[in-house]
Amino acid sequence: MSKIFSIITISLFLVSLLFIPLTSSATQSSFSASSQWLSSTPYVTPGERLVQLQVNLVYHGNGNITNVEISPIESGPFIVYPSTQTYILPSMFPNQQYSLVFIGNITPNIPLGVYNFYLQATYLENGAEQSQIITVQIPILGYVQLSAIAQTSGTVFPGEQYVPINLVIYNTGTVTANNVALFLNSTYPLQFITKEINIPIISAGSSLNVQAIANIYNNATIGTYKIPLTAFVYGTYHSLNVTITINSNQTVGGKLITPYVILPAGSYQLGVPITLQLIYTGPISVSSYSIQLILPNGFTNITGGNSVYINGGPLQPYEEFTVSFTINIRNVSLGAYTIPLKIIWSTIEGNGVVVNTLQYMSFTMFLMGQPNIEVYPETSLLYPGEVNNITLVILNLGSGSIYNLSLSVSSQQVSILNNLPKIQSLSPTQSVKIPLEVYVPSTYQGAPVQFTISISYLNSVYQQSQYQQQIGLYVSPLISPNTPIIASLNPGIISPNSFTTTYLVLTNSLNTTLYNLSITLSSPVYVNATAFNLPSLKPTSKYELPITVYAQGSGSYSISISIVYYQGNIERQEQITVPVYVIQINSPTIPILIQFNSSTLLTGQVEDATIIIQNTVNQPLYNVTISLASQGTLYINTTTITLPSLQPLQRLDIPVKVYTQSAGIISISASISYYQAGQLKQAQEVINSLAAGSVNIIITGVSSVPTVAVRGGIVSVTATIYNFGTGPANGLTVTVFPPRGVVVIGQNTYYVGNLGSDTSSTFTFAFRILNSTKPGSYVIPIEYTYTNDIGQVIHSNSSITLQVSNSSSSFFISFSRSSNNSHISLIDILGIIIVIIVVVVLVIVLLRKRR
Repeated sequence: MSKIFSIITISLFLVSLLFIPLTSSATQSSFSASSQWLSSTPYVTPGERLVQLQVNLVYHGNGNITNVEISPIESGPFIVYPSTQTYILPSMFPNQQYSLVFIGNITPNIPLGVYNFYLQATYLENGAEQSQIITVQIPILGYVQLSAIAQTSGTVFPGEQYVPINLVIYNTGTVTANNVALFLNSTYPLQFITKEINIPIISAGSSLNVQAIANIYNNATIGTYKIPLTAFVYGTYHSLNVTITINSNQTVGGKLITPYVILPAGSYQLGVPITLQLIYTGPISVSSYSIQLILPNGFTNITGGNSVYINGGPLQPYEEFTVSFTINIRNVSLGAYTIPLKIIWSTIEGNGVVVNTLQYMSFTMFLMGQPNIEVYPETSLLYPGEVNNITLVILNLGSGSIYNLSLSVSSQQVSILNNLPKIQSLSPTQSVKIPLEVYVPSTYQGAPVQFTISISYLNSVYQQSQYQQQIGLYVSPLISPNTPIIASLNPGIISPNSFTTTYLVLTNSLNTTLYNLSITLSSPVYVNATAFNLPSLKPTSKYELPITVYAQGSGSYSISISIVYYQGNIERQEQITVPVYVIQINSPTIPILIQFNSSTLLTGQVEDATIIIQNTVNQPLYNVTISLASQGTLYINTTTITLPSLQPLQRLDIPVKVYTQSAGIISISASISYYQAGQLKQAQEVINSLAAGSVNIIITGVSSVPTVAVRGGIVSVTATIYNFGTGPANGLTVTVFPPRGVVVIGQNTYYVGNLGSDTSSTFTFAFRILNSTKPGSYVIPIEYTYTNDIGQVIHSNSSITLQVSNSSSSFFISFSRSSNNSHISLIDILGIIIVIIVVVVLVIVLLRKRR
């Protein structure tokens, strides 16, 4: 029995030995790890971000492990980012290498060295969950070593402005420096205008050039100065020093860009203007300069002296400037004259000392006499489809004779049929007439034709000269050139980022019906409908087409309109552009609403306007302060509005004066502070409006053919109009409404076209005086229709007066600025004189009776 027990005991011991290796293999499973940086260099430096670390992991065990999860342990100096980087492997086999890549940041400002990076491995081995910490050694041995030198082009002097300084930044470290911020510290005698330079990359062992701009102190003394710079990279500040040398070897001077001046002037001419163009060549800025010109005999300044003095202000190196003066020319011959000049340059050296540098130069002045050529045609109207005989008048309006004139006429639109003769000479005030034969194709009917007149001649000192002039003639239209359709938007202002419904208004300015209108719209902003068809548009009537417009940003846009229609049996086409103004409309979050009382201001003049301030809530507001700041070319005389209180729903009108030069959208920003329920509140608003040029059309003269209006006769009246406003009247049409007894011949609408500011034009109407018309004065109302420079359709009125008589002895025309303005004709003046004479006679008779 004991023997059996011994055998069983020995057997159990042997069986237990079989299980010993299996148990030890589970507890002795291990990992080995190595690492390398995935970068252009084998080094990384403290502070680097988003670097890649490759971990080569080998599992050392006797059997496979499964459900392996490997994750980094949050610890410095390598902080994995994001921290959720985890690798999950279904299984790992003994002695097989696995490569894992982790992305993270290196802790800044740590010593160089080799550090431990820890991974936690969790896995199943023989059905049991195991966990192990894996240590990975990572070398952080890279470093950035920055240094810098400064280089300047040429010599640097005290007081120089905007000096370019080339900074060479060296990286002698072992790793690339990314996203380097270079801070420039202003230190006497250098004041950096450039405060900071961002450098994307400086590779290891290389350098990079950047440029900074600096001013040199006026009181800087000679010497070499150390200028500190600071570079920030990878979370660490690096101090850099550069040196700048200041010198005082100043060679101050300038040059004449115009070494000679040609004057179209001769003897006995006063107030002859001369302009010289110079360049100051430096090398430092000057605080002022003084020029003296010595005039030769026969020339004086405006007061009779022989010198001209000109003083100027500060100049920068290589700055161009002009000096202008006038001289009087006495009895001198034509030819060349040398005029010396002396320039004193005033500069500021170190410690603010002013130094004057004297420079001499001269220029040559040529007196050419004054050959002033003028060419004009004796007619301004051409006829299409035929040969036109034009007479060109060549006139010498100058003070000197010209010789050997060779003429040529060219045009890209019409054909010149004859050769022009040569002219031997033209004395002052002499003129010659040259015949010109021109064939005008029918395609140019109703359009202007340009001619180029080129004249080669010898001037009064026998120098070869050239003259060229453009002449424009008008080709009579085969069809009336009227543009009958006027287009506008009502309203022309929309809000951004919203669908706004407006109306495209088409107006027929003629007294004939237009048929089969096809309208096509195109625009950079969204328009919901781009094509319309109208069967007809009656005389002087309007038609409104509803459209929806959408624009994202504020500003000025335009809608191009193409209209094809029939006038009678003739198909016509018009191209019209109307503006759309997208203005940011305030939707204030505060209870104060600020706006102009007028949606349109006038440009080019000081205008009285009113700013409306309204409390929109049922609660009083106190200590309201509104600060106004204009934008662009807008001027407003009131910049601060202070109100002790604004009662509930109270509205105040504040008068202001506004001046703006530009047409279109204008804006004023308003900074608002106020107390509401005892709390101080602040806000910003923008006051928007439109500005347009003013149009003031005045009739400046009236002429007629014949000179007498007789009953039963025809009279043609031509009026000259002038736009005294600051803006254009675009597409101007003039419509007359003659009274009973006076009938207009043809259309009662005349198309003038675009009438710019300070521009004149004419319109002509023919009238028939009926036999039944009684003698007397007849006022003919006039209506002007046009669009201003922001696309608004404007109507204004005026009138002309016809004096009709039985004979041809008392025809009289007067004009007025507006139909509402009164005017006095010659008949009225005569009546007043007769009344005065009668009153005087009666007074004398009464005085005699009393005696």
